[in-house]
Amino acid sequence: MSKLQKPNSIIFIGANLYKDFVQRAYLERVYPYIKDANEIYKYPTFEKEILDKIANSDKRDKKVVAMFILDNYCDIVYDYLDKSGYSYIDKSGSRIYSVDECNLIVKCIDIFSELPEITKIVNRNVSDFKLFGDANKLKELEKKLEGHAIIKKVLPTWFNIEVKDSEGEEILSKLAKELELKILPVKSVRAYLIEHLSKKCKTLSFAESCTGGLLVSKLIAISGASNVIEGSMVTYSNKIKKEWLGVKEETLEKYGAVSKECVKEMLIGIKQKANSNIAVAISGIAGPTGATEDKDVGTVYIGVLNEDDINIEKFKFNGDRGFVQEQAARSALEMIIYSEKDFFNFF
Repeated sequence: MSKLQKPNSIIFIGANLYKDFVQRAYLERVYPYIKDANEIYKYPTFEKEILDKIANSDKRDKKVVAMFILDNYCDIVYDYLDKSGYSYIDKSGSRIYSVDECNLIVKCIDIFSELPEITKIVNRNVSDFKLFGDANKLKELEKKLEGHAIIKKVLPTWFNIEVKDSEGEEILSKLAKELELKILPVKSVRAYLIEHLSKKCKTLSFAESCTGGLLVSKLIAISGASNVIEGSMVTYSNKIKKEWLGVKEETLEKYGAVSKECVKEMLIGIKQKANSNIAVAISGIAGPTGATEDKDVGTVYIGVLNEDDINIEKFKFNGDRGFVQEQAARSALEMIIYSEKDFFNFF
């Protein structure tokens, strides 16, 4: 690709590639020429007319188009291009096709390891839903909803869905029940969590290390957060983990700061300090440095202590430093939701 001129146009196929600001920002860091493109086109699914437009475009100047495709549409696009007789070369993880007088650079994007940009889209007459559940079941639902909804994957187990028509709502309702998915007819999970905890008179406290306060800042951005958030500590160094949260020296020496044992003591420490109903703790390696022999970059432990119930999970996130932190914050939010046994009962 280094021998090609910068793309004149950018095409996104897949709603995640233009509806999630974190993904868009990540892609712009990796492919800065996105910001300089003359044209940006956004398609929630693949349509063969996209390639027809490229083939029939103005040929006075040899055009260069970069196409970013959400991973589940890649095989469809590749198959269509191959059957259309277009040849390609592999370069730097991309395919470069010759489509008549146009050079088409096709990049397949796995949204949980490398992520793209977002541009503002106009409001449409849609219904907003949040879906939680098994990742494979959500993939099954995604296939059957195609054409009726715009789907954004927040996490492998959490989808934001904008349903475009009444038939889509019927399909969504039926499949959510069949697949035993958790469904919320709300625009904002964070706002609903704040409302839910406010009604129950429950409070939150946070001890964040690698996320540096990102999680609590997301919740404080919501009106009404003062009703439920007691406080937060960014305990980045081992010294502060010990002095502020009471993490034991022997725990850090034996298991390290990025461990289930350390996060458990962080949870207990912040819950006692804040006297909150729910405590959340995060410790991990956001990168690009900090990896050890047994702990790769992207390794993060997240814990939630809700009253007396404790849950600590180990995650392995992909992406750069900012995206590892973002995934950790989102995963922690999901864990808080699941720690509230009646969170989905209202609906």
